[in-house]
Amino acid sequence: MPDISIERLLTFARKLQNAATFADLLQTAHDEVVEAIGYRNAWFYVADHEKPNELRLIEITSQHRQLVWDVAHVLEVDSDPMIQELMNGDAPIVIPDARIDPRTNKEIVERLQVRTLVNIPLRLVDKPFGAFGVGTYGDEEGVRPPTPEQVRFLLGMANQIVVAASRIRFLELRAKAERDRQEFERRLTQAQKLESLGMLAGGIAHDFNNLLTVITVGTVLAIEQAEAPAQRSELQGVLDAARRGADLTRQLLAMSRSQDLELKPIDINEQIRSLLRMARRLLPETIEIDLIEGNGLPLVEGDISQMDQVFLNLLINARDAMSSGGHLTIESQQVLVNGRYAATHPWAKPGRYVLVTITDTGVGMSREVQERVFEPFFTTKGPRVGTGLGLAVVYGIVRQHRGMVHCYSEVGVGTSFKVYLPAMEQLAVDVGTKLQRQPTGGLERILLAEDDEHVRAIAVRILERAGYAVRAVEDGEAACRTAAKESFDLVILDVVMPGLSCRDILARLSALHPTLPVILSSGYAAGANTSVLTQQTGFDMLTKPYDPDRMLHAVRSALDSLKCAT
Repeated sequence: MPDISIERLLTFARKLQNAATFADLLQTAHDEVVEAIGYRNAWFYVADHEKPNELRLIEITSQHRQLVWDVAHVLEVDSDPMIQELMNGDAPIVIPDARIDPRTNKEIVERLQVRTLVNIPLRLVDKPFGAFGVGTYGDEEGVRPPTPEQVRFLLGMANQIVVAASRIRFLELRAKAERDRQEFERRLTQAQKLESLGMLAGGIAHDFNNLLTVITVGTVLAIEQAEAPAQRSELQGVLDAARRGADLTRQLLAMSRSQDLELKPIDINEQIRSLLRMARRLLPETIEIDLIEGNGLPLVEGDISQMDQVFLNLLINARDAMSSGGHLTIESQQVLVNGRYAATHPWAKPGRYVLVTITDTGVGMSREVQERVFEPFFTTKGPRVGTGLGLAVVYGIVRQHRGMVHCYSEVGVGTSFKVYLPAMEQLAVDVGTKLQRQPTGGLERILLAEDDEHVRAIAVRILERAGYAVRAVEDGEAACRTAAKESFDLVILDVVMPGLSCRDILARLSALHPTLPVILSSGYAAGANTSVLTQQTGFDMLTKPYDPDRMLHAVRSALDSLKCAT
C-alpha cells in the first residue's frame, strides 16, 4: 500500500501553494489520489452563493469528464438525499455501491455508471463551501470502497483543499472587482464625454435654430410674394434645405437630451409593427426580417416620433452593416433588472423594462469601435454615407426617456442593440386627429420677448401680417416693464434670454396680470427643464425654428382658450 503518512499530506499541501486556478488545484489533488489511493476520478463542487440550494461543478478529472458535465454539472441539494446529508454534516459520505444505496440519484448513477462514491464536505468558517469527491465508474473500475486509513487521508486532503480553494476564490474575486472598477471608470469617462459633447451640440442647436427661423420664415414669405414659377422653385429649394437643417438640429437636440418630449403611453409591439411597414421600403429584399413579439407587454411612456427615430436609426444601421444581405431579428420582451445584475453591469439601472433587441448578421464591430459607437460624429462609414449622428441620437433619446441602450458585437458575426424602456402601468389614450384648419389671425395685442433681433423681427412680421398688434422687446426685464405700463392679450416669451430667468419673468408677469396667457418658445433650454416648466405652468411650448402656420395656430389657440375660460 502506498505511503499515506502525515509527511505525504504536508508535501501535498506544499504542492497546492502553486495552484493558481481551480483546475490546477483539482489536477494536483487528482494526481495525489491516484498515487496514494489508486482512484482515477476526482471532482470538486462549490456551493453557489447566489443559489444556496445548488452545488455547481467546478472541475472533474476523469475520462468521463464531458459526460459528468452534461449530466451532473449542477446538483440540487433539497432534492438529493445524499447531497443534503453532505451539506448538512461534517463527516465524509462513503457509498461502496451507488447502484443499491437508497441515498443516491438513480438516474444520474445509471447514466454515469457510477460505482463507488466518496464525498467529503468542505466548510469555510463553519459555512458549507462545497465538496471534494473521488470514486469509480463502470465495471472496469468496479466497486472499491476505501479503507478507514484512506478515508482519513482524504479528510486531510480536503482540509488542505478548502484552504487553497478559498485563497483562489479570494484572488479571483479581487481580480473581478478590479476589472469591474476599470469597466466602471471607462463607462463613466465615456458618459462624461457624451454629456459634454451633448451640451456642445445643444448650444450649437440653439444658435442654429435662430438662424433657421429667419431663413425659413423669410423664404415662406418670399414664396407667397413671388410671381414667377422659376423664382418660387428656387425659393422652395432654399426652404427644403432649411427644413433639412431643422431636422439635423432636432437630431442634435435629441443627442443632447434637450428636446421636449410629448409623452404618451406606447404599445411597443404596435409601434414596431407600424414602423416596419414603412421601413421595409428602406431595407433591401436580400435582408430577411424576423419580428418576435413578447406577449402581454406593459406599455411604455414615450414620445412616439422620437421612438420611431430610435428604431429607424437602428434599422438603418443594421442595413448598412449587411450590404450583401443577411438576417435582421427584432425581439420584444419584458425584463426585470435587479440589483445583482446592475452590480455586475455598470451601464444598467434596476427596474422593470420593455426590452427591444435588434440583431443583425452583418460585419460586426471591434471592441474599440464598440467603445465609441455612441459618440457624436464618429462613424466607420465612408464619406457622404453618414453623419455619425444616428447612434448618438439613439443614445440621447433613450436616456431622455429614462431608459438604457447597450451594444454587443463580434467581428464577422453581427451586432445586437438592446433598448431598455421603463415599463408603466397605464392604459393607452386616444391619439386624436392630426388635421388642422388653416390658421386665422386676429386684432389682439401681443407682447413678444426675444433676444435675437433677427428672430424678433421675423416673428413680428408673421404676427403683424395676421392682423395682430405686436410690441417686441429684447429681454425679460423689458417685458416686465412693458407689461406694467401697457395691457396685452398674450405674451410670447423666449425661455432662454440674458438677465432674468424664465421663472422669474413668469412670476412677475403673473403678479401684474394673473390671467394673462403665455406661450413659451425655445430652440434649446440649457439647464432649464422645459417639460417640467410647461407641466407646472400649463403654458404651451413653441419650438424653433418657427413655422408661420404653426406659430399662428399656437397664438390663436391660446387666445381662444382664454376667451372660453372667461
